[in-house]
Amino acid sequence: MALLKLIGFAGEAPKVIPRLLGDTFAQAAYNTRLDDGGLTPIRKLRFVQQLADAPPEGFGTIYLHNGEWMAWPGQVYAAPGPVATDRLYVMGDGAPKMIVGGTTYPLAVPAPTTAPTAAVSGTPSSDLGSTRLYVRTFVTDFGEESEPSPVSNEVYWSPGQTVTLSGLTAAPGGRNITKERFYRSQTSTTGTQLYFIAERAVSTANFIDNIPSESIQEPLPSLDWNAPPDDLTGLAPGPNGMMAAFRGKEVYFCEPYRPHAWPEKYVLTTDYPVVGLAWFGASLAILTTGVPYIASGTAPENMVMEKTELNLPCINARGIVDLGYSVVYPSHDGLVRVSSSGTSVVTADLFSRDDWLRLNPQGMVAGQYNGRYLTSYSYSDAKGEEYNGTFIVDLTGSQPFLIRSDARARAMYYDIPSGVLYMLIGNRIYEWDALSEPFSLQSWKSKLFVLPTPTNFGAILVESDEALTDEEVANIEAEIARIQAENEVLFAEDSIGGELGGSLLNQYPVNGDMLLPIPTINRNVSVSVYADRKLVATIGKVNRMARLPSGFKAAKWEIEVTSDMPITQILMATTGMELAGA
Repeated sequence: MALLKLIGFAGEAPKVIPRLLGDTFAQAAYNTRLDDGGLTPIRKLRFVQQLADAPPEGFGTIYLHNGEWMAWPGQVYAAPGPVATDRLYVMGDGAPKMIVGGTTYPLAVPAPTTAPTAAVSGTPSSDLGSTRLYVRTFVTDFGEESEPSPVSNEVYWSPGQTVTLSGLTAAPGGRNITKERFYRSQTSTTGTQLYFIAERAVSTANFIDNIPSESIQEPLPSLDWNAPPDDLTGLAPGPNGMMAAFRGKEVYFCEPYRPHAWPEKYVLTTDYPVVGLAWFGASLAILTTGVPYIASGTAPENMVMEKTELNLPCINARGIVDLGYSVVYPSHDGLVRVSSSGTSVVTADLFSRDDWLRLNPQGMVAGQYNGRYLTSYSYSDAKGEEYNGTFIVDLTGSQPFLIRSDARARAMYYDIPSGVLYMLIGNRIYEWDALSEPFSLQSWKSKLFVLPTPTNFGAILVESDEALTDEEVANIEAEIARIQAENEVLFAEDSIGGELGGSLLNQYPVNGDMLLPIPTINRNVSVSVYADRKLVATIGKVNRMARLPSGFKAAKWEIEVTSDMPITQILMATTGMELAGA
């Protein structure tokens, strides 16, 4: 007695020879989801939008913002900020930017460049005076405050006097600066600090400080703030109002909940140039041309950076994907995962180093869907033959596997609110595995089962929960026959209404006529059985036992499925009775 039972299907592990694969693994897996234990096809791509005005080199980044698609030629980073209003922050497209209501602003808020000039007037009423210093800041209409101006000259003030600030320069345009704030020094047992005293509409008019000391409020918040450098890139939003970015070997953090301010006091420096950043939990993976680093902390001022022990450089910024529970990126040795459990090459059991490098990982474009890593590739073999497509790498189980698709994207974008992955193919945007689309044609080939002794399998059962029953098929076939008969009658008439002037305007769709449409069954399944590498049978029915040819025995057996319908399990036994008892 021999029985093969295929259930709980998995994908490919190309590095492993076919006979040594796990029983659920595949020699080939195309366009199949493998996320529910069965064989369920991936749905066809859904066209979303054609991008206009594409540059000669094509677009390399896409982003969906408020229902509108944005696209850039190179690698650009865009993310909403940790602020109450709707703002989009963009890096990698020139100097850092902020987009609000369709208007683009420089991210940096310019500070006043000249120091206020302070002068005392009036008659002092007592000898209880103090030295005063002043600074001025600009404030945008979005509530963003700049760094302070240079400090004013010192003045000695005593009660009964006022201080006039003059020499106030105009605010620059292009950043929607509408207000200005003034801060005044005050000395206490903890030292001298600058405290807020007044806010007014931005102006070059003199400011008169006649504000009593007891009216002083909060200290100057932007004392240590800095504008983001023009070459800052790699924007990565994180927890607790933090955002991270980099330039060269420097990793920057914004002031929490203040994405326009990037204090230099928070900068961390690596040994190697940074390629990209991505968060997992409260930790930041810093991926460099050398070793990866991990920075952890709850706020920028307490971020601690550690160097990992593995020499696994990131070789492609477009291959970095945040999977939520971990970060995955391409290295010379394969895909590397960084998580709370450590750093490891997760495709070590899928590809040898040489096979991985032949795939040209430096040119891959990656994204994520349903917790899986998707990467589109393109490469040429030694003969110059080109190959391209997409790998879907499942890292959720104890043993990784991959699935293949013939779709190749120039860019990917995963929309977190909708859980939709979008692919840019050429200059057209498509939705991946769209619910509105029919199943594509999946293909899955089992491992090579090698039996201890040659056997003849005499029966097979292919099961599906979504297959049409024989009665449903018969009803559809009867309906097709009825419609074909009616159409034959219509064809015999002088006109079927489709020719010019053959029917009333709008009576039929454009290019339509009075012929009735013929329904289709839209279910295709073909299960091929191989014995000792030779095709011995092809089964096209599901949920019904099928006989296999007899008169031979074989030690090596394989099963290949091609279908556009879900398959739940496949059973193959030596006899029908054994199959019924399985």
